[in-house]
Amino acid sequence: MNHKWVVSRTNSEFIDYLSREASISTVLAQVFVNRGIKDAAAIKDFLNPSMESFHDPFLMPDMDKAVLRLKAAREKDETVLVHGDYDADGITSTTLLVSVLRRLGIKTFYYIPDRMTEGYGFGDKGIEKAVECRAGLIITADCGITSAKEVAAANSKGIDIIVTDHHEPPEELPAALAVVNPHRKDSEYPFKYLAGVGVVYKLVQALIKSLQLTADSLQLNELFDLVALGTIADSVALVDENRIFAAYGLEEIRRQHCRPGLAALKEVAGVDKDMQSGRLSYTLIPRINAAGRLGDASEVVELFLSEDRDKAKEIAQHLDEQNRERQKIEAIVLESAVKMIDPEDPGSAIVLWSDEWHPGVIGIVASRLVGMFYRPVFLFSVKDSLAKGSARSIPPLNLYKTIVECSDLLIAFGGHHQAAGLKISTENLQAFRESMNAEVEKTLSPEEMMPVLEIDAALKLSDVNFTIVRELGLLEPYGELNREPV
Repeated sequence: MNHKWVVSRTNSEFIDYLSREASISTVLAQVFVNRGIKDAAAIKDFLNPSMESFHDPFLMPDMDKAVLRLKAAREKDETVLVHGDYDADGITSTTLLVSVLRRLGIKTFYYIPDRMTEGYGFGDKGIEKAVECRAGLIITADCGITSAKEVAAANSKGIDIIVTDHHEPPEELPAALAVVNPHRKDSEYPFKYLAGVGVVYKLVQALIKSLQLTADSLQLNELFDLVALGTIADSVALVDENRIFAAYGLEEIRRQHCRPGLAALKEVAGVDKDMQSGRLSYTLIPRINAAGRLGDASEVVELFLSEDRDKAKEIAQHLDEQNRERQKIEAIVLESAVKMIDPEDPGSAIVLWSDEWHPGVIGIVASRLVGMFYRPVFLFSVKDSLAKGSARSIPPLNLYKTIVECSDLLIAFGGHHQAAGLKISTENLQAFRESMNAEVEKTLSPEEMMPVLEIDAALKLSDVNFTIVRELGLLEPYGELNREPV
């Protein structure tokens, strides 16, 4: 695929000045300027991620209400249910919250929906689980922002709801006791791009602060592995607080004496002590996601909560087997989808469906198709008259806003600017394809439909040495908004 090369150009005098002020090479100074970081203090913060740079969690809407309700649950010895999601972000969000609440002495259960039978989000079966375990409070993790009907149903049964989510909120928020989401219109929180597990961490941070406890007293630092895994898996921007999560979490993941479940997963994945963020995406994270794609994602929560090393090894081995099966199914679906696309004219948006596609792999196949054709991709798995879909976008297109423009054809949808999940009646699929193509064509220019290769700096071969390579390595962990320099 042809790329448009964009070479960054900056005032050489300013680059020299910044290099001297920050005590870095002109090459690294150029990279920082390209990233929008243009003063020495900000560079120092970036190169030295620290918990001291965390933002006040109480700046997030409804955080005070959520903390008060959790403190009341602790004081009254109430039972709490954590309702998560079946992907790596939802799994790590759930595990983090369950771990902390149990350490605080709160009787806590959890529920992860089944991808095949229930689909994404806070649903009726989760409410049934709460009733069954006599929970007076449900906390959603990485879901719930679009679940107004389900929140109302839980409220009618006398169950309070705290929604923690990072997906785009609808115009009307669910009538929960608290809705903790940095994307709310009334949010004053300075960093919007947390993953679901990041939002949960901020809730934990606020709760501990309110209880006048310390992170050390609850051994919170050992939970950064979960925050890093969920953050990196969800492909959110690896800057600001997410960079701190990733840096501390990678340290925990590399540790020899980490949690039994993580140690077992590292063993089956062949992970070594030099693990970097990029390798997580094709070693640990696919195995975590495999359970939710093909089986029961609760198995991964059990893996991470377990103190039994033999049990952890057994679960990790099963996840490895599921991941191998996922790879086979994914290859079949990818081959089938590619055959449906005209490589000379893929359209402005690729919208495909089949009753032979496994719903657990269409999201990852959509991502691969974006890489192959550089178009927003919508793939639907059809069963009877209902199609469940996953969508992935290209950087210039806000996927969520684009879907809103075609939402009259949908039964339900949710997501953010680069990924979404959808439900649609099969009779509306062709109309959705036409409508989405028209909307993307209207939104993006032809230039924006061509992939861009951003060049940070042009170097002479004589400029390349081990010092430069080591210095550029300080930019790790790489990810969204902090790509590997070119």
